[in-house]
Amino acid sequence: MKKKKKKPYLGPLLLAWCDYCNVPIAKGKKCGRCERQTRSVKVTPPGDARPAFQYDRNQIIDTISKQYERSVAQQLLPDEKIVLLNAIPDLDCCEEVIIDGQVIGLHRFQIDTLSWEFIPKLEGARRLVQLTNDKQVVIEDTAVEFIVRGANLLRPGIKSADPSIQPGEIVIGVTEQGLAVLVGNAMMSGKEMQSKGRGIAVKKRYKSEPREAEILPGGQTREQMLEANTHLLHNIEKEAIAFIQHTSRSYNLPNVVAFSGGKDSLAVLLLVRKALLDQSFHVMFINTGIEFPETSENVTSVISKLGLDNQLLVKHVDEEQFFRVLDLFGFVARDYRVCCKSVKLGPTSQLIDEHFPRGCLSFIGQRRYESHRRAASRRVWKNPWVPNQIGASPIHNWTALMIWLYIFQEEAPYNPLYQEGFERIGCMFCPASTMSEFEIIASRFPAEWSRWTSKAEKIAQKEGLSKKWLTHGFWRWKTPPKMIRELADKMGVELPSYELVQPKGLMTYNLSLTTDENTEEAIINGQFTAPIDLTIAAAFLPAIGDVILDLNRMILELTMRDKKKPIKAFFFRSGLFTIKGNITEKEAEHVVKTVLRGLLCTACGTCQSLCSHDAISLDSGRATIIREKCSRCGECLRGKCPTLYAG
Repeated sequence: MKKKKKKPYLGPLLLAWCDYCNVPIAKGKKCGRCERQTRSVKVTPPGDARPAFQYDRNQIIDTISKQYERSVAQQLLPDEKIVLLNAIPDLDCCEEVIIDGQVIGLHRFQIDTLSWEFIPKLEGARRLVQLTNDKQVVIEDTAVEFIVRGANLLRPGIKSADPSIQPGEIVIGVTEQGLAVLVGNAMMSGKEMQSKGRGIAVKKRYKSEPREAEILPGGQTREQMLEANTHLLHNIEKEAIAFIQHTSRSYNLPNVVAFSGGKDSLAVLLLVRKALLDQSFHVMFINTGIEFPETSENVTSVISKLGLDNQLLVKHVDEEQFFRVLDLFGFVARDYRVCCKSVKLGPTSQLIDEHFPRGCLSFIGQRRYESHRRAASRRVWKNPWVPNQIGASPIHNWTALMIWLYIFQEEAPYNPLYQEGFERIGCMFCPASTMSEFEIIASRFPAEWSRWTSKAEKIAQKEGLSKKWLTHGFWRWKTPPKMIRELADKMGVELPSYELVQPKGLMTYNLSLTTDENTEEAIINGQFTAPIDLTIAAAFLPAIGDVILDLNRMILELTMRDKKKPIKAFFFRSGLFTIKGNITEKEAEHVVKTVLRGLLCTACGTCQSLCSHDAISLDSGRATIIREKCSRCGECLRGKCPTLYAG
């Protein structure tokens, strides 16, 4: 019998709870406040729980109030209790709601209805049945045993049901003694449950032996929570500072903190400031042009409060750059991040080149609990998109709760957007955002959102894509995961077919190879799917050969010197091209992609950072080769370029 594969974890599940103090412990078997043993909290991986802010609490109460009386919702989330939220894998935002060290339910955003729902888990159901009789189905004693074993609730096993129940609603199954044993979806109305002869009445989600709710006495304060985690915070700070100091000594490079205005990079900035002398590091902020106003303001506020004004380096990206990327490449996506390369990573490389010609060591707020890719990353790494930077993460093994506890302890001014429903702070139109976050952006920043939707609607219309495809966020993937494809099918939304490396437009071309019978040389003919600007097409070609541009004849001629005979390439305004000589199809692809670098350049600066001869200029708003300085070493062409490797 085959063993089941274990579900991959991004890191150990560290969250614990002190039942005596009734506070969360970010890591550890003992409470730092009372020294008593802690209890592990059973959360879903990756287990990156965070404190709920007042906005989050109000939103959850609003959601529960759609299903129950508002007073019930308020009692379920009492003001005096600390609430944690643990994001779990789902189609969009879905967070486990944790109170008293127990997961009481899921707060989930539904893409199909663009609305929130609350799904109580058994502990939440146990608490709800103490507060209300609404949405309950009373199960006959003879049927309880079958429910506990895992059966759905059948009509013959029902003693009574709330007549207001409608099919599809979340309901709670209780014993005749009033103890919750089942949470599931109603398959028929409450009235039908009491009158219909047979059939599945409730399809189970969760089931359990009947027992009372595990409500811990007393409230909690942030001060008590910090006191309980004091030892942990001291230990992880000490380890991070030692890592920063050791890594800094290991590399003979300038020290930099990559500060984004988010919580993780704020924690790193606080740590580096303690680890290194104030004047021995700089802070870099890339204003991508599509930052939230609060983010830019927070960067200024933090730098000022920490007295680092003279160490701040800012790269301002033209606010039109992101929209130029959309014009060139169409929709950006989670698996097609040409936007990130063009408005963030490339400009980062440019800023480093400007201030640190030899490169730099950047301390970055990257954590293993954020994604599989980051979990697999080393603590010190090199990003191919920023080749002049060595990245290092002092907080690689920290959870979100550790980050927030540390920020609270240091009384650092964090980005106020976290108090308005944002779990992560990034670019305003980032495809990695959830639809729930986009709902907030649409309400909070109507002018900016209107500009984005106007552009997006034009692209969708041009590509023949439905409004539902756009408004429900299916644009966020080029190759959607299985669950998203299934949802689209259920909603009747047609998904386009994309080629990730070659999106629509100029990136598409074809090649055909033949051989000259007389010379036995290769003849490769091809065509782009649209006319090309020959001047722009020639931008990178000096890196591989001699270029003649004849605009009168509308021909671009490239000569590559071979040991035997020259290789000739001719590109025409119409998009046609021919390559002749001792060349393979793979080598011809390299020539064509060199043309594409010029045609689709976004001036991100990645190639410029690779050139040790200062032979690439961005003065014209796109990268061009300065022939007099170019040694044709090929380094700029071997590096990654968003036009060809945007995924």
